[in-house]
Amino acid sequence: MFPIPLIESSQLPLIQLVADDHRVLLESPDAEWYRILYDFPWGLYRPFAAQYYDALYQFNLDAAEKRQTKRNEQQEVEERESREQARQRLLFERTTMQGSEQTAVPIIYQGKVVEPKLPPIDPNTVAPGVVPDRFGGKKPKCFFALLKSFLGVSLMGFPPEPKTVRLLLSTNPSFARVCGFAPKHALDGYSYQHVPSLRKLEQFDQVMTGAGVWDAIKLETVKRNLETGVIRQEDELVADTTHYHAYSSFETVTYRDDTGQERRKSQSKPTKRCRCPDRETCEHPWELADDGAGTIVKSDNKMYWGHKASVIGYPRQGIPLDAAAVSDAATFDGKTLYPHIEKLFNTLPEIQPEVKRVLYDSACDDQALKEKLYADFGIELKASFNPRRKRPVTDGLPRGMKRITPSGSPICVADHEMEYQGIRYETEQFIYAAPKDADGLPVCSSCAHKPDCCPTARDGRTTTIGFDVLPHIDPSDPPMAKRFKAIMSRRPSVERMIKQLKCDRSDDRLSKRGNGSFQAYLDKTLAAFHVLLRFLP
Repeated sequence: MFPIPLIESSQLPLIQLVADDHRVLLESPDAEWYRILYDFPWGLYRPFAAQYYDALYQFNLDAAEKRQTKRNEQQEVEERESREQARQRLLFERTTMQGSEQTAVPIIYQGKVVEPKLPPIDPNTVAPGVVPDRFGGKKPKCFFALLKSFLGVSLMGFPPEPKTVRLLLSTNPSFARVCGFAPKHALDGYSYQHVPSLRKLEQFDQVMTGAGVWDAIKLETVKRNLETGVIRQEDELVADTTHYHAYSSFETVTYRDDTGQERRKSQSKPTKRCRCPDRETCEHPWELADDGAGTIVKSDNKMYWGHKASVIGYPRQGIPLDAAAVSDAATFDGKTLYPHIEKLFNTLPEIQPEVKRVLYDSACDDQALKEKLYADFGIELKASFNPRRKRPVTDGLPRGMKRITPSGSPICVADHEMEYQGIRYETEQFIYAAPKDADGLPVCSSCAHKPDCCPTARDGRTTTIGFDVLPHIDPSDPPMAKRFKAIMSRRPSVERMIKQLKCDRSDDRLSKRGNGSFQAYLDKTLAAFHVLLRFLP
C-alpha cells in the first residue's frame, strides 16, 4: 500500500482530536492561563509576527556574514585599551557619574532597535502554523506558538525566560498543545511544529528583544485595554522604583573626582564579546559585563546589587501602565520620575490631557521638580514629606508641649500627638488640637498633666505653632492636612503594582545580564498582566 502524500491546504480539518484534560482545564477556576491561551486573539498580533520573521531572517543573514568575515588583525597592540583603562572609561560613562542634568546617557533606558534591511512581510500572509517562505534554511518555528509560550509562562506566575519556557513545554503536554506545539519523539526528524529546543527559545527571545517587538507588544496591549474600556482613564498617576537582583557580580573601582580626592564605586566587571584566546590584547572593545547593574541603597545597612525599574500606573485601579529599566541602577529615585513621565506621554499621548496629579514618595519632595512638572505638563506633584534630616524642635515651645517632630506634629508632655486643624494666615501660625479618646472625648479630660497644661480648657488643649518654627514646611500645602493625607493614601497602590509584576507574573532574580534583556523582561511581564486583564470578570 502506497502512503498518501500530505498536501498543505487552507481547508479546515475534518476531524479534531480532543485530549482528556482539555475540558478539565477549561472548566478549572485555577487554570486561567489555559483559557486565555486557548482563546488567544492571534489576529491582533499579526503585525508583530511579520516584524519577527523579518528580524529573524535579517538575524540569520548577519550571523552568516559574521562567520565569513575575518577579524582585522592589523591594529597595533600598543594602541589597544587595557583592562584598567576600560574600567575607568566605563565608570565615567555611567549616568551617575555625569556632572550636569544633560547626561550623555539617558536616565531611563532606551534600547537600540535593529531595523531589517529586507522588504517587509505582509502581516496578512502569516497565521498560526503558517510561516513565510524564505530562500534557504529550515522552516522557522511558529511565532504565535512561541509568543503564547512566553506569555503563558508569565500568566502561570513563572519568569518568562527561555529556560523556564523550555522546562514547561517539555514537561507539561497540555501547555505545549495549547500553545501550538507537538512533542518530539526519538526517531522524529525536524519539524517546525515540534517543541523548540532551548537554543531556539533563546534565539527567539534575542531576536524579539533586538527588534523591539516585546516593547511593541507591551504598548499594543496597554493601548487596546485603554481603547476598549478595560482600563478607565484617571486624573492621577502614581510611580515608584523597585529593584531586581542582578545575575552578575561586581568589583570596586577606585577613581579620583574633580577635586582630586580618591573615591570608590561598585561596578560590573569589564569584559569582551569575543572568544579570542587572549582577551587582554585582542582588538575587540571592552564593555560592562552587566550594563545597568549598580548598588541600590535602601538604608545605611541595606544595599543590593541589581537592576532598577521605574513603575508608573493608575492608583485607584492599581494598574501599571509602564515599567522602564533605569540606565544605571545607582541613580537616585528622584531623578527617574520626570524622564519616565515624559516617555509615558510620548508613547501614550491619549492619557496626557486627563492627568492632573502624580504621586511619589519622599525622594521627589523637591520644589524644582514640582515646578518643572507643572510648567512642562501641567501636572501637580504630590510627594511624601521629606524632613531633610531635620531634628525635632525642643526649644521655645508652648506650654505643655514636649517636642515638635520634623514632619510638623507637636507631641505633648503626655506623649499624645496633637492633631492638625488648620492655618491662621493673618498671624502665620499652624493650629493644633488635642486628639480624642475611644469615647470621642479629648484626652486632656483624663490627663494627669491637665492642671499644668490646660486647666480651663473644656474641649481639650489647643495650641498654635508659628511658621518660623517650621520653616521647612510649605504653608500652602502642609503635609499634616487631612486632604494631603487622603491624597497620599493612594500612593501605596504602586506597591501592589510592583508585586503583580515582580512576584505574581515573574521573579525578582534575573537570569540574564544587561539593560536590554532587563527591559524585555519587564515588557513581557507587563504584556502578560494586561492580557490577563482582558479575561478578568
